[in-house]
Amino acid sequence: MICARLVFLSVFICTIAPVLSQEQKVVEDLRLWTGAKIQKTFSKDWTVSIQEEIRFKHNISEINNYFTELGLRYRISKNFALQGDLRFTQDKKRDNSYESFFRYNFDLRYKGKIDFLTVNYRLRYQKELEDLNVFDMNAPYVKQFRNRITFKINNLGHFEPYVSAEIFQTFLPYVSPDFTYYRLLAGLRYEPGNFGSFKLAWGFNRELNSQNPFMIYMFKLNYTYEL
Repeated sequence: MICARLVFLSVFICTIAPVLSQEQKVVEDLRLWTGAKIQKTFSKDWTVSIQEEIRFKHNISEINNYFTELGLRYRISKNFALQGDLRFTQDKKRDNSYESFFRYNFDLRYKGKIDFLTVNYRLRYQKELEDLNVFDMNAPYVKQFRNRITFKINNLGHFEPYVSAEIFQTFLPYVSPDFTYYRLLAGLRYEPGNFGSFKLAWGFNRELNSQNPFMIYMFKLNYTYEL
């Protein structure tokens, strides 16, 4: 009789353990992304930039990571441009130490106007690695293709409202590529004059292909100064 009870108890624990682990999974978080950028345009076609950003997690209670990013953009024509960026990130771990990541990306950008509306499309390829193992083919990495479209309302003086939608396709070693999450944002760009421009946005990332999709709600506050 005792053996039967032990068997029943073991089966019961094995049955509810996955359920309990799912209930304990954190499925949403509120984050803040804030940073500043300085950029300079040369000969109307080349633009260089440097950006510093800090991102907070756990309901904006602690730093998630911070990074420095260098960018170079070349305007091919009135509507098309190419861009490349290099990013060095310090990512905070659970033991409060930091690990380094290096990321680079290449963009194809399109910009067009339809009456009072500006449409921007960006196709991005990016690859992120631990440390600076750029030439180590066996180093852990994450590659992504990102498609983003943005709609902006023109002719509102110093204010420029916008909305954007982006989807991420992720490539991992020995894993089939898959669409992993999407991002929706609504924001406002404000340019008071010769003091640069400010961007304030609110949105979320939603995980795909999961029974308990992870949701990241975010505020974004960025400042850009044009030299």
